[in-house]
Amino acid sequence: MKILAIDIGAGTQDILLFDSEKNIENCTSLVLPTPSKILAGRLRKNEGDLYLYGDTIGGGSLTRAISNHLKKGYRVVMEESSAYSIRNDLDEVRAMGIEVGEKPASGNFHELEIREIDLGLLEHFLTQFGEDFKFDAIAIAVQDHGVAPRGISDRIFRFNRMEAMLTKDNRPESFHFVEDSVPDYFLRMKSALKAVRRTCQLPVLVMDTAFSAILGCMDEEEGPCLVVNAGNGHTIAALLINGKIEGLYEHHTHKLTPEKLENHLRRFSRGELTGQEVYEDDGHGVITLAPFFGDMVIRVTGPNRNLFKGTSLQFTYAAPAGNTMMTGPMGLVKAAQYQFGNS
Repeated sequence: MKILAIDIGAGTQDILLFDSEKNIENCTSLVLPTPSKILAGRLRKNEGDLYLYGDTIGGGSLTRAISNHLKKGYRVVMEESSAYSIRNDLDEVRAMGIEVGEKPASGNFHELEIREIDLGLLEHFLTQFGEDFKFDAIAIAVQDHGVAPRGISDRIFRFNRMEAMLTKDNRPESFHFVEDSVPDYFLRMKSALKAVRRTCQLPVLVMDTAFSAILGCMDEEEGPCLVVNAGNGHTIAALLINGKIEGLYEHHTHKLTPEKLENHLRRFSRGELTGQEVYEDDGHGVITLAPFFGDMVIRVTGPNRNLFKGTSLQFTYAAPAGNTMMTGPMGLVKAAQYQFGNS
């Protein structure tokens, strides 16, 4: 089975061309800047009014670049679909000074297309190295908070959706969506699917980067395990027992010190940490279905994994196929094999 796995984080996009007939070490892999950073760099080269159009992507660097452009006194107009890259609430986008709508009929606007998935560009590059760019499935991971109903925090909404998936089916390989099963409130996931469909009709799977990392870190042969993904934006932990997720914890990485992280994880695994406490600390939440009090393996991944060096926890860095950057893509591969392997 051949799978194109693309995991898009806040800092990098990690890509794996998985081929089950090859040793994993011989499969082509790439670690590239995340699209938001690339687009921010292009935006900074422009002087003058801007019109941005295209897909809903991860904002991050792009949002900061737009904010700086507005401070220079320039107009920024964004097509509605691309404006959702900045905030899930378009009123908040407008409050930043961004105009939402079609390109103005008058004025001299530089245009910038917003894309997160560009299969044509990837194919053009990889075929230069002998890859035929033919796959059985495509799997994509992005972080998507979802559009929360008015009056509900997007942090609460995101974690409530995760909790609902967990209580429905807590096998980590099931935490994904295909085609029409993507809920309407996950705009970024739906946009990623739409981007693929512009040029490709292969089976497509999308999932949140939190769960692609968890799944990629899993070792089916081990006992109870705590997997932690210390990302640029979020830190998420999963308590895994008998191959199932028995607890989830999510917080903003910048709010965590080694001491706080250790305290939270110890209490989380024992079922002593509450969602309210995490939320009031500017985090997302926590749920522990089956508390665990014994010794367990702690496997850590993510660009901020060195946070753990300041703790007294015994841990190892996850490195599927010897590559710490491939935890997300390997999780996508496992999900795609689970979903499409028998089709």
